Amino acid sequence: MALTSTIAEMAPSVSERLQDDSNIFWSLDYEINAGLAEAISELLLIVGRPTQIFDQPITPLVNTCFNPMPPGLICLTNIRTQISVLGKTTLRSLDYLCSSWSPAWQSERGAIPKRWAPLGLNYFILHPAPLQPITINVTGIAYPFVDTWPPNGTESSPFAKEFNQALELYAASYARLKECGEDAAEGFALYQQFLEIGQRLSQIEDRRDSLVWCRSFGAATAPSQVAHR
Repeated sequence: MALTSTIAEMAPSVSERLQDDSNIFWSLDYEINAGLAEAISELLLIVGRPTQIFDQPITPLVNTCFNPMPPGLICLTNIRTQISVLGKTTLRSLDYLCSSWSPAWQSERGAIPKRWAPLGLNYFILHPAPLQPITINVTGIAYPFVDTWPPNGTESSPFAKEFNQALELYAASYARLKECGEDAAEGFALYQQFLEIGQRLSQIEDRRDSLVWCRSFGAATAPSQVAHR
């Protein structure tokens, strides 16, 4: 099993990158530790693994396609019933594709859902909506930290120590963003280095989905040419 580090073990390296070993200018709790926590969360979203395994049965709502996200979960990666694994789709496909369902898919009901789709950060869709209470198993990416803010330093990174550098780069960038001018520019350069390591790690890890990873800021102006994994 790969060895991991706690936030407290990585914090001195971040302070050293900021040339503030005594944490006089940057707060250890609210900027250094918080930056490392944000780094872990963002790297989890980029890579998709390790998933902070969340795999438990839930009972979805009856007679509605819209269900709240289970507590403690960032996003779903898989849903299965006792019969089969549900296919993943999107809200746009449900609205426009209509391959085996009507445009009024929100009102369609069935014994067992056949597909699911994410809906923002707080909801997900089951289609068709179950007529009676059923149990489904959901797997997804859980929040790495559920304790009070700011992190106290005892929280562990789910990533192997070999990737501590990426987390430290992100935290140093996070801390520099409170400044303008050259400090902020240096922070963006550190963030780009973090993204480069994240890109490499996403190639190493086994992705659970066909999401496209992109290092660009903002919305794309054209279809991305990055290969689906």
